[in-house]
Amino acid sequence: MDEFIYREFHGSLNDAERAMLWSWRQASAANDARYLEMVRFLSDVRTVASREFTPTVPTLEQLPRVVSRVSPWRASDQRRRFAGAALVLAACLTLVLIAMWRGPNFTGQAPSLGSGEISLGSGEIVTGATERTTVKLGDGTIVRLAPSSRLRISGVPNSREVWLDGRAYFAVTKQSGTPFRVRTHAGDAVVLGTRFDLRAHHNDLQLLVVEGAVNVAAAGTTVDVTASQLASVSEAEGAVQTTVDETYMAAELSWMGDFLVFENTPLSQAARELSAHFGVTFEVLDTTLARQTVRGSFTEESLDEVVGVVCRAVSAHCSIGPSKVTIAP
Repeated sequence: MDEFIYREFHGSLNDAERAMLWSWRQASAANDARYLEMVRFLSDVRTVASREFTPTVPTLEQLPRVVSRVSPWRASDQRRRFAGAALVLAACLTLVLIAMWRGPNFTGQAPSLGSGEISLGSGEIVTGATERTTVKLGDGTIVRLAPSSRLRISGVPNSREVWLDGRAYFAVTKQSGTPFRVRTHAGDAVVLGTRFDLRAHHNDLQLLVVEGAVNVAAAGTTVDVTASQLASVSEAEGAVQTTVDETYMAAELSWMGDFLVFENTPLSQAARELSAHFGVTFEVLDTTLARQTVRGSFTEESLDEVVGVVCRAVSAHCSIGPSKVTIAP
């Protein structure tokens, strides 16, 4: 019933489903307590997500009061729906992840990771056949997990390493001297800071790099894959590397749905991706402004909402016309 509770909280149950939920609540005191507990949790998440000027994923300090009542569940999107046991929280609830937030998480400044101990958090996320979910790791890296996929974070201190079975899109926060490693049964992908789509099933691996560069070690070979390149690695054929165009990339990344993420991305490039996403031309009128970098993510926001957040992040003036968005100092 977790899915029904979540959908009722957001007003998307039909009459028959609402009647089923009510009957379930009336069946036992335990069921009704579970319902009330989950509603309180959803209210906490909404409160945390609305506190900031540009809403963000809860921090490590915020998480205990948000997830202390959630250990039996996992959070995913509604694609952000609750269902059973797809997110296994660490026993001590030190997981530096949350797989659901409403509203954009965006800034014009690079994150400050400091020089202390690095921790991605620890835990495991598993998505169902029709589910997608988004998580933010402890170093600021954002991961969009595809349906029927599994992401495991080991929680080893001073290590940025995850295990993937299935498919995910990564926007990796850069930290000099500490690469980010994605391990799969087919091979490993190692990066310093970039955005890429990775699919791994059994001994086959496919990598599409959107920004930056990724080193792939698989099937007894090592290849460097850069922006707008696709690499397929298998035991039968080894590594095959090709350059692809924006149309191909858009089609290949369509599985993510209405989702955008940037990681220290120049505004000029972000404008091109926003243009492709919304079907409206974005024009940056100043070369210095175009070089300014942005980072953050959007899920299911409208054109007006996205433009407003981007322009506040870079302190720019924006105008939205019928077929063009103009960004100026």
